[in-house]
Amino acid sequence: MEKAMLKDEDLSTVQGGTQLPYIIKGGDTLGELARKYGCTVEQICQWNNIKNADQISVGQKLIIKF
Repeated sequence: MEKAMLKDEDLSTVQGGTQLPYIIKGGDTLGELARKYGCTVEQICQWNNIKNADQISVGQKLIIKF
């Protein structure tokens, strides 16, 4: 599966890399997001202080780092 196409205006640069804000939509899973953005579920959880990967909510804002 190929990585998602990102527009420059969607990204912000922070110390240590670039990040993309992402709002959880109905049907999203962290596994699908990890595959889409080329990272791991564990990384997404760490970046967003998520204790249980099975407990995410529609409308929840995540940060995906590159």
